[in-house]
Amino acid sequence: MSAPISGALPVPTPRLASLKLNNFRAFPEPEIFSLEGKNLLVYGENGSGKSSIFAALRALFRHPSPPPTLNSKHAFENKFKQPAGMPWSVEAVFTNGKTVTWANTGLQGDKSLRNEIALKAAMLDYRALMETNHLHGEDRVNLFNIIVNNLLASYGITSPGVHPFPTSGTAHVAISEFWAKLQGMRERIGRNATVVPANILQACQGFNAGLNIALNAVNSLLPVLLRDLKYQDMQVKPLSFSGLTPKASYWLDSRHYDGQEIWLEVDYRGEALQHPHLFLNEARLSALGLAIYLAGRLALVQQATGDAPKLLVLDDVLIGIDHSNRLPVLDVLHTHFADWQVVLLTHDKTWFDLARERLPKDDWACCEVYEGDPTATAPIPIVRPTMNKPAKALLQKADELLRLGYVEAAANYARQGFEMGVRIACELKKIKMEYRLDPTAHQAQDFLDKLKSWPGSANVTKADWDAAIGRLELLKNVVMNPYSHPSAPNIPKQEVTDAIAAVTAFLALVAKK
Repeated sequence: MSAPISGALPVPTPRLASLKLNNFRAFPEPEIFSLEGKNLLVYGENGSGKSSIFAALRALFRHPSPPPTLNSKHAFENKFKQPAGMPWSVEAVFTNGKTVTWANTGLQGDKSLRNEIALKAAMLDYRALMETNHLHGEDRVNLFNIIVNNLLASYGITSPGVHPFPTSGTAHVAISEFWAKLQGMRERIGRNATVVPANILQACQGFNAGLNIALNAVNSLLPVLLRDLKYQDMQVKPLSFSGLTPKASYWLDSRHYDGQEIWLEVDYRGEALQHPHLFLNEARLSALGLAIYLAGRLALVQQATGDAPKLLVLDDVLIGIDHSNRLPVLDVLHTHFADWQVVLLTHDKTWFDLARERLPKDDWACCEVYEGDPTATAPIPIVRPTMNKPAKALLQKADELLRLGYVEAAANYARQGFEMGVRIACELKKIKMEYRLDPTAHQAQDFLDKLKSWPGSANVTKADWDAAIGRLELLKNVVMNPYSHPSAPNIPKQEVTDAIAAVTAFLALVAKK
């Protein structure tokens, strides 16, 4: 093999280029989601098939392997497609041209790349966050099983060098695998403490030391993530593990390991909470669970070698967090997961539109999924790619229609872009609106009146801001209100052109810090 050319560009890390679902759950026909190596933001109304996308990614990149299919070949197929029993598949194509397919016949394609991704991939939905709080009932939150079997499952700790572990002192064993081997040795613990085999004692010592090293990595990340999620009024007490101790017994079934405990304790505004899930509200519990899982993923990839692909999939993990605290999640993804490929799924259309406005278009692809014809034998979800910037997309559509001579339709799209733009502006500039039982009762002028109070910033002078607001008010009364209804008189084309330009200029100011 020839030596690499000096100064040659590094080979880019492979990423998902597309995901294809065929006869898989909600998708009876082949459906391709195009990512082209970008992150993906998906809106899916309830019952549309959004959860099928999450299920496909979670199963395909499950560690150590996808769910077995030999005994349940038809468990994942669309139940309404005829004839029944047709093959189903989930196929991932990567930017380096390699593919991997999980189907009713098993796993095919580039298994090594799939395995590498699966080691670090994080697939989180709202149920995963509940494992850190509500699922514990009134008991204290014990994170041992979550951390060992999920959160840090593939974190490598040093082998104890005794049977049945690798004999090399430098070999690493994944935490979940280490724990599985210890459980397999449980019956050999013996009748009393004096006869516990040396290899079990040594293995426990190695597990205890290795898990505490992993927890220290998580502990160093948790305060930063909670701060960046804007929940710095909560502080997680350092996660600690006192260690496993073999419990000997005459009875085989009674032999086990004491010490399977990693307690979650939180300080909230200076008050210690041993049962945080019984006191904190839903938003804080969601943020706490999200921070714990994200810290675990970041700790795990600290062991990654080279430019291994990293995949983060979040399915409706923000539903417990109010809108004012959802934007910081995007900032966390941008700051701490910039080298990850992120798939973000939501059923909240308002949040989807706001996120589209906030996310950079060069890094993100977006699509919407809607329920298909409910009268069809096998309803086919409707998948519609869309632009990042929703208000800008509406304005571009208005401009296209205007060029084709559809002036009234162009005015209508300009109005929609205007109304969405002022709402997004209030959200991004943190402008507070009076509470209304019906949020749709707020009129466009209500938003404009509140936006007038924004004081400007280092990059946007108050004079420029006021001028942009004034221009919107003028054109709102001329084009974007009365002239966008069916009974509107002839609309001057130039006024629609001016309206599109005014909203475009306003959005440019909104985007500035």
